[in-house]
Amino acid sequence: MTAEPKLETMWLQRAKAFREETLPYFRYMGQSGFPAFMSLIVISSILGYINLIHHMPASFPIATVGVIALTLVLCWSPLRTWLALGDTVFLMPREANMGGYLRRSFRYTTRACFVLAALVFLLYMPIYNQGAAVSGGWLLAVAAAALKAGNVWGAWKERQMTWPSMRRLMRLLRWLATAAILTAWLTCLVWQAVLFSLLVVVLFGLLYRLPSKHRFPWERLIDEEARTRRRYYVFFGLFIDVPTLPSSIAKRSYLTWVLRLIPYSSRNTFVYLYTASMLRTEMGGIILRLLFLGCLIIYWFAEAVSLSGYGAVITFVIFMGLIAVQLGGLRHIHRHSVWKHVYPLPEKQRIEQYLKVDRMVMLICAALLWLFVALPLALSGVYAPSLVAAAAALLYLVIRPGRLRRKLSLDEDED
Repeated sequence: MTAEPKLETMWLQRAKAFREETLPYFRYMGQSGFPAFMSLIVISSILGYINLIHHMPASFPIATVGVIALTLVLCWSPLRTWLALGDTVFLMPREANMGGYLRRSFRYTTRACFVLAALVFLLYMPIYNQGAAVSGGWLLAVAAAALKAGNVWGAWKERQMTWPSMRRLMRLLRWLATAAILTAWLTCLVWQAVLFSLLVVVLFGLLYRLPSKHRFPWERLIDEEARTRRRYYVFFGLFIDVPTLPSSIAKRSYLTWVLRLIPYSSRNTFVYLYTASMLRTEMGGIILRLLFLGCLIIYWFAEAVSLSGYGAVITFVIFMGLIAVQLGGLRHIHRHSVWKHVYPLPEKQRIEQYLKVDRMVMLICAALLWLFVALPLALSGVYAPSLVAAAAALLYLVIRPGRLRRKLSLDEDED
């Protein structure tokens, strides 16, 4: 048997092992009621989408929505390789035979990405057809497919780049170029869009030749795989205890000023600890992205006064729930840390200080989201939905600490 089929068999075995490893956690997630919550979100989104299609406002930013939605799904190009740290010793000598292994990874991830992009594209087409539709649906579909293929190729070239700064720069340029090409296809004549697209493609073909590259970026692929697995387990950790994985720390210097606001004293030990953990771990990045996306979508619904303003309220509640679910994982951070029993820390104050951090984060997120409900509706002379959203947020902020306290008590009993 040749080397490549053996490596492809290894790929299949690793993919199967990961599925078997995560299947029990999916079962626990299914028993938690989370699928029912997601079903509510899907149903609400479908109702809002149908209402938007039937009552499209004349001022609705059709092209802007298309550029944002399609750019996100066309540029996102993950790659699951199942590689681990030990492979730099055992598989690196067989690097010349890794072609079949890598092709399986591309087929596995690219197929799913194309399906997601096609779904978003099909959802956007009814909105697009209510505008000028200068390019036509079929031409736009061909352009979107070509852009997706180009982004997959570009993402691989970026993974091969030697220097992280150059890789980040090229990724940013690729996203901006994709948004620019989509803008051309959604707003310009076909020949203009084709000409502009060709110029950008030629330019990027030349740019990707400049940086130095690795033939097979082992460290980059291993790091990407580890980060993907970590995200799975962060999600599973919201429902049940999971194996501890190395945490990913992000500096986020634009938020470090928050820590300087916390008084330096023993009674704020866990306030500082949980705040720093929330800001610097993946959880903080997820919450920031949810907050940004929520503000944007809520603003669109509020500006259009969808469902007499209650479309924005429904969206507000949905994103509050999503942020609350993510923030709930904060209680698992440092749960099994040994240093809590080594250093003389005020353990009795831990729960109250944790609840203080949770309450403050939820209050800030709720206030920011609510502003994007209230201000556009107030400009349209609609006030009742804003009051309903504020009442719902305040009620949840009152109820949440008690629920978290009960969960923390259960966690301590299990320990």
